[in-house]
Amino acid sequence: MDFHHLLARLHAATGKYASEDSELRELRDLLEHAVSRVPTVRTAEERSTEDLPTPLSPGETESRYRDCGLIGRGGFSEVREVWDRHVGRRVARKEQLASRTSPLDFARFREEVRITARLQHPGVVPLYDWGTLPDGRVWFTMKRVQGDTIGRRILALHATAGEERTRALRRLVDDFRRLCEPVAFAHAQRVIHRDLTPQNLMVGEFGEVHVMDWGLARDLGRSRASDGERAGATEPGYEDVSETDVRTRVAGTPMYMPPEQAYGDIAAMGPESDVYALGAVLYEILSGHPPYVRGESDSSAPERILDRVRRGPPAPIEEVAPREAPKELCAVCRKAMQRAPSQRHEDAGALMEALRDWLEGANRRARALGIVEEANREHLPNVLKMRQEADALRVESRKILDRLRSFDRAQDKAVGWRLADRAAGLEQEAVRAEITWTQKLRSALNEAPDLTEAHSVLADHYAKSLLRAERAHDAPAATSFAVLLEEHAQRLDGNGRTSYEALLRGDGRLTLLTNPPGARVMIRPYAPVHRYLMTNDALTRTLMAPVIDLSLPRGSYLVTLEAAGFREVRYPICIGRDEHWDAVRPKGNVPQAVRLLHDQDLMDDDVYISAGWFWAGGDPHAGESLVGKRVWADSFVIRKHPVTNGEYVEFLNALVEEGRVEEAQRYCPAQAPGATLKDEELWAYLFDFGSRRFRMTDPETQHALPVVFVDWSGAMAYADYWSRRTGHRWRLPSELEWEKAARGVDGRFMPWGDQVEPTWACVSGSHPRRKQRMTVHDYPTDVSPYGVRGMAGNVRDWCVERWQLEGPRLDNDILQVDVASPEDPSERPMRGGAWISVGDLARLAVRYSERPNRRHGVLGFRLARSIDG
Repeated sequence: MDFHHLLARLHAATGKYASEDSELRELRDLLEHAVSRVPTVRTAEERSTEDLPTPLSPGETESRYRDCGLIGRGGFSEVREVWDRHVGRRVARKEQLASRTSPLDFARFREEVRITARLQHPGVVPLYDWGTLPDGRVWFTMKRVQGDTIGRRILALHATAGEERTRALRRLVDDFRRLCEPVAFAHAQRVIHRDLTPQNLMVGEFGEVHVMDWGLARDLGRSRASDGERAGATEPGYEDVSETDVRTRVAGTPMYMPPEQAYGDIAAMGPESDVYALGAVLYEILSGHPPYVRGESDSSAPERILDRVRRGPPAPIEEVAPREAPKELCAVCRKAMQRAPSQRHEDAGALMEALRDWLEGANRRARALGIVEEANREHLPNVLKMRQEADALRVESRKILDRLRSFDRAQDKAVGWRLADRAAGLEQEAVRAEITWTQKLRSALNEAPDLTEAHSVLADHYAKSLLRAERAHDAPAATSFAVLLEEHAQRLDGNGRTSYEALLRGDGRLTLLTNPPGARVMIRPYAPVHRYLMTNDALTRTLMAPVIDLSLPRGSYLVTLEAAGFREVRYPICIGRDEHWDAVRPKGNVPQAVRLLHDQDLMDDDVYISAGWFWAGGDPHAGESLVGKRVWADSFVIRKHPVTNGEYVEFLNALVEEGRVEEAQRYCPAQAPGATLKDEELWAYLFDFGSRRFRMTDPETQHALPVVFVDWSGAMAYADYWSRRTGHRWRLPSELEWEKAARGVDGRFMPWGDQVEPTWACVSGSHPRRKQRMTVHDYPTDVSPYGVRGMAGNVRDWCVERWQLEGPRLDNDILQVDVASPEDPSERPMRGGAWISVGDLARLAVRYSERPNRRHGVLGFRLARSIDG
């Protein structure tokens, strides 16, 4: 195990066994100073130094300093703590090892003394004194520095994660930037360090920084001429040195060494060489390990690492650093470690400026992140809370007001109004809070324009707003949100930007299976023609099922399915932005095949509505509209037209033939509930007591008009009669079945699109004559995507369940058809426009309710039935 990993394990143990364990900390400190990281190889040729002050003699040394013990030992010298009796303080004394006492070693040590004494900078540990020991070895004293090495801080950094690591990295890079300053000072004095490593860079107890161990420092002004002679050439270049030559000519710590130093090309070494070493330290800060050493099994002997340094660069920092490592900082590291000295920062000062620039950006980013966190913490929850409270108040208001009749006193309605006003006030407060929230996020972007966290939050917000606006068919708002989404999405990277780009393009996919397989599939897009949505037959695409992941532009389409022996199926689809229309049922995991029905399964006016999703509610201009929601409805059949007078008279006469005269009379349409034989003038039909049959007063005019003045029980009685006659179990439609049959699947407001137009349905203002019902064959433009007629006008339809303010029951978003009990006096839903409807009252999402025994001249019914299997 090499020093780096042994130290890492000791650091982890320190954290594991508690920070106050002084013995373990002392063991870690001793190991760091006593064990060589990778043996430092010293140069064999160093020039003697001159101009040093007279050293203390051995006797003076002994009388002045008392030895207090070893601090650390390296391959060339050791450092001991001593007590300076003259000034009364503890200092560190660095002295030659007894094994390193050659003339060149003496010269090298005296050169270190001279250079250290010369570098008067707060970041260079000051030299106090120097002298010799009785055996002639050289020593010098300096400030006793206590604190952490950058190496130890790197280990601590990579033991953290998330935001804690982000903050720790910023602090460590700031320390590292300040450590570049003393090196930059040395470079200004024409001195290079040549052995900058994480263990030679220290941060003191009070945050002061120190560049340690100037034992390999070189004064370029004094030694440039002899370097040129020893290189054997005046042009810079790398010599091909042998393995033996490395030990005598190459000095430094291999894993932090620039190529020119690894080649032993002393003449080529300059400030850029120290820049490379600092870049290698930054590499370790970012990745957690030194260059060329990536794991315990990857450690090597110095000669082997030197060979790898000579052969080529280490793995790119972007590949070995964690994914969250700042790209800009990686770029600084990459430049500092360029192979050619001329492509690096020119000196440590230039590197320091690059780090300062990054830190200023990082600090701005930190401030911006704080703004984002504050906005999300203080404003966004309030927005959500206020909107939830507003929704709850609106529900309570509707419950109160729905129980009251139009002619009830205003004082009785006041409670409901107050709740509605409070809801409106909260909604306005939520809008203001949302604006404040987005403004704060934008102010964060003023601090850091590329702040991904702010762009991501805003892109998500505008994406959701875009989809809501499109579901509400609010084209101007959708356009605005699309522009805002694009603004923020383009500042994101990778998958984030790609997903929003797909959303903005609007393309989606279609998967469609059929039962039986192999049906012919014709896909026709809807397009407005004078605001009326019509299929564009010129753009029809014809395929054979199954259709798998077919790319389609967003929009509404009418798909028709054909197979021999089966009735043609109209299957509307809506391709949303980046959506996959695949008919997967809730809690399912595979698409559900569209079932085709045989001709004999359907009567002429039966309309088949295949199972699948559709958008219900969500029309802000429709009274009592449900909240917009995507709902799954199982397959059902609904009659093309409402029941007509001609059909209803046949039902009454069938009851008479069965001897159920009283029932027939009770169900006969009447302008007042409870009409009897004595109220014959109130009946819609005449009763011939001789033939005992009902007949219309004007058959030619009345026959094709939808029946009205029928209560809920009469409509259900007709459903029971029709079931016996056809062999199918008919009933009234659920109000959401009715809504799907009327609107299709794309949430359109009217059968033909979003335009409320009286000339396309039998409503108030649709014709110059007085308001009245029209036959079910009039107004063929009032037709839904499925082909159901007369849902925007003419007469409203009874629905089968009890009225509930929140709408029919859903189970995992699947519509549940709950048939109300005949004995239940609760109100029943009614749906559809009517011949008296004005403007928005004809919208398909409008909901009405009425007691089941009430009869109206605008209220009729149509039938529906479920499809089994």
